Amino acid sequence: MRTLTVDELATRLTVRSAPTVSSVACRLLGTALCVVVAGCAAGTASPSITGSTSTTPVRAEDTQGQYELVFELPRTDWHASDVITGEATLSLIGSGVANFGSSGSGPLAFAFDEVGGSRHVQGLMTPDCRSYRLEAGKPISSSIKKSGVYSSGAPPSDFGRWFMTDPVVHLPAGDWKITAMALVSSGICPGPDDITLHAAVLVHVTA
Repeated sequence: MRTLTVDELATRLTVRSAPTVSSVACRLLGTALCVVVAGCAAGTASPSITGSTSTTPVRAEDTQGQYELVFELPRTDWHASDVITGEATLSLIGSGVANFGSSGSGPLAFAFDEVGGSRHVQGLMTPDCRSYRLEAGKPISSSIKKSGVYSSGAPPSDFGRWFMTDPVVHLPAGDWKITAMALVSSGICPGPDDITLHAAVLVHVTA
């Protein structure tokens, strides 16, 4: 089953309008592609981007309507040998219950973008639809996980292949933006009233 970026999934079944998105859908390269969607161990609000060169915890959030996405990492400075950890949490603001639709692979995904560079891994979601129930005080959480594609014919040194075949999250030296994303559909499948939340943190990785 082909997977979709969070934003592509949000617009896949939308024919009238679509939320503003910033990520780019995956391009097929004409070679065999390996797809990985696995865990490791539209509103009006602007997504937050938080970053600092420190070893203190960092938090970013995006609030749209009754939904809040919070993304937390234990620190922003890492070594290339470190397993990068963090958690995204989708919560309901106020009281009550919300039923929404999203991908069968879950409503949360993560993207990894090299700041000022060409290495990027967009978060993917499977195009199947599933209903979810979100209650106040009972959020949906996910640790950082990887989902993306890489060419099976790429050399071992290729970033996409190296990153996606690593069972945990490592990043090469440099500055990176890690974005947690949540797709919330008013129906079971994507539609014109979808909300896509983004919360991003900037991290610095040394060799």
